[in-house]
Amino acid sequence: MAGDRAGLRCRTWYANLLRLYPRPFRERFGEGMEQTFHDMCREHGGAGRRLYGLALRVFFETSVAIVKENTTHMTQPGKTTLRVAIGALAALMVPLVASQVVEGWNWPAGSFVLVYVLFFGTGMVYAAIARKMGVWSYKAGVGVALAAGFSLAWSNMVHVADSGNPANLWYYSVLVVGGIGACLARLRAPGLARTLFVMAATLALIAVVLPSGAPPDMARNMAIGHGVFTVLFTASGLLFRHASLAGAE
Repeated sequence: MAGDRAGLRCRTWYANLLRLYPRPFRERFGEGMEQTFHDMCREHGGAGRRLYGLALRVFFETSVAIVKENTTHMTQPGKTTLRVAIGALAALMVPLVASQVVEGWNWPAGSFVLVYVLFFGTGMVYAAIARKMGVWSYKAGVGVALAAGFSLAWSNMVHVADSGNPANLWYYSVLVVGGIGACLARLRAPGLARTLFVMAATLALIAVVLPSGAPPDMARNMAIGHGVFTVLFTASGLLFRHASLAGAE
């Protein structure tokens, strides 16, 4: 019974994914693709990791094919939006599948919608900023900064939800510093370099001043996390510094 429900759930997700193909392509090949996926799910059977592993692989391959099929008839902004939308959907498959196979992972539907919006929004910000710059270090700096900021916000949100400690909300001040600094810098490389260095310093200061009150093992993991994020923000600042020296205004 569990295997039937898991297979039905995967087939429903796949049918919805196929709707992202252009209509002529979907009308010509959609039914056959659904039947092929149905047969593959039936062969794997069961509700175990094998079925969801198959679904994750097929969804990723199909997402790539959807992007390629749609981009042949779209304007550049449309192509960018579609790539980001499909990329966000592919990234969403990881927590979506994990929620089915990891014990205790019980996200409501609204959480998946929020995660998708965060993935999509982060991707669109990167695309909107980085496409205007030809210097590779500027693009890399934007990517590292957004990835680090997203990860910090996400991990802190989960930690606050689990611990209920409002003191952890101080970590959002790092993101506030980044947002204000980016606006003041008008997205110019020299100003962004200074902003990322200030973000790294702010995070390091919070890590030193804010008492965690956590058990030793958790405190050690938190210290490692602080170090990783500080290094990422610093690395992004160095990339922007390189971009400014290379002539990116």
